[in-house]
Amino acid sequence: MRLLRVLLPLLCGLSIPLPASAQFVTVSGPPVAPLPETAGLGLCAATSVSRNPAADFPQTQSTYVAGINAFMEANRSNRVTSVLRTPLDLSNNLNDGRTLSYGDFTGVAAGCPLGGCDFGDDDDFTSFATRLRGFIAVTNDMLNRPLHFGFYADDSVSLTLFDRNQTSYPVINRPPTLGAPTWRATKTVYFEQPGLYGVEVLHTNMSEHSALEISMYDGDFADFERAANTPPVINLAAAGFVLVTPEMFHQTESGQSLLPTLTECAQCNRQFSNGPGNGGCEAGYRCNAAALCAPCDSSLFCGASCSPCGASTPYCVSQTEDFVCAQCRDANDCVALDECHLPNCTETGTCASTPVEDGTECTGGTCQQGECRPMDAGTPDAGGPGEVDGGPIPETDGGDMGTDGGDTGSDGGDTGSDGGDTGTDGGDTGSDGGDTGTDGGDTGTDGGTSTPDSGVPAVDAGSNDGGSPAPPTEPASGCGCQGGPQALLPMALLALARVVRRDRRLGTPSRD
Repeated sequence: MRLLRVLLPLLCGLSIPLPASAQFVTVSGPPVAPLPETAGLGLCAATSVSRNPAADFPQTQSTYVAGINAFMEANRSNRVTSVLRTPLDLSNNLNDGRTLSYGDFTGVAAGCPLGGCDFGDDDDFTSFATRLRGFIAVTNDMLNRPLHFGFYADDSVSLTLFDRNQTSYPVINRPPTLGAPTWRATKTVYFEQPGLYGVEVLHTNMSEHSALEISMYDGDFADFERAANTPPVINLAAAGFVLVTPEMFHQTESGQSLLPTLTECAQCNRQFSNGPGNGGCEAGYRCNAAALCAPCDSSLFCGASCSPCGASTPYCVSQTEDFVCAQCRDANDCVALDECHLPNCTETGTCASTPVEDGTECTGGTCQQGECRPMDAGTPDAGGPGEVDGGPIPETDGGDMGTDGGDTGSDGGDTGSDGGDTGTDGGDTGSDGGDTGTDGGDTGTDGGTSTPDSGVPAVDAGSNDGGSPAPPTEPASGCGCQGGPQALLPMALLALARVVRRDRRLGTPSRD
């Protein structure tokens, strides 16, 4: 009996749950998507009014999350949805001599009342449930660190994280508790990989005071979970916790907004999350990994039907009013035909190409009209005959024509100063009436047979361009002297002098 008294407290102690400070959550699964380059736009918040909160809002941990989600889906047509664009400090700002709805953070949300920003319903008698969804951005500086999530809630709160495989990580599950509606709690979470993780927050209000604050603290802190007025009372704002802000949360895997208007959003049933088709959303939208209706703007979900893109059109691009599968998003997605073409992507997402500038170097030649033409070493411009650069257009130096490329010459025949015998006097001349002639031989300007007195003049014995390619540099015939009348004058004088001397030797008969 004495032994039983000793063991009984020990056995009972085995059933006591571990202190909250010894509990933490490790998110080890892969992220849903990599971190977007832009800041977040905020969580999507939906609120539904309950006429029978005792039946609609489960009060046990095992049924709370599933029960609140079922209530939200059953009242989809009546729920009010919008994007939470403020720090997560919500309150109905009830002050009945008590300020339980004010929470630990007061006057910190710009543009909101002292106790916090409004819920969808802010009176002190309406029962409602609120569901917030989106993606939390986990950055590199958050990895493998004890990140403490702080909660101040009236009447209930739960926080669940999701990885790419839709594995859920419950962080807190605090259903409504009769007699203790207001709670404070902190929970430690470790993230092992950076990226976007799905997040879902559930909250309910039975009546009177309503509050929901979520904050974070990075560092050493002893976690706790207890009623707000239960000692020791630890004010989270005073302890160094900081409210989470819209910039930490995204609505889509790409970081883009759900709808053109940033304050609008739509939630869907989580059972359709990342499923085929529209998943209960409107045409052109799908139920994404955060269970939000997102545009079908990815290769896996594209266009009005949210169908996957194929191998020939692997990219989902925006057109005038819709997204369509296409070959390319920009020129980087296209391949050039060859060295003489540049790739480009048309407005309809089709790959095309344009020729490079003529003269651009290519392997073994240059590009001309989109073709690589080989170079010709025989011409200065590396083109073939009749071309500057290998093209079909004739140029100055491309063909066989030249200044003296053909059988053309200024004088095609034999050229000389005098083609015949030239003399000053070919006959006998004397004072006694002998025959005298200026030139007894044949004289011609050229190698022809023309003489001053032959009666058959000829300027050139050959054709104009039928002779040698280049004129001779020396006389071809004659006496070897320079041609022309000036060259004959000295010879004529010499011949005349000889005649005079001859006459003197012979003597001239006297007339006496």
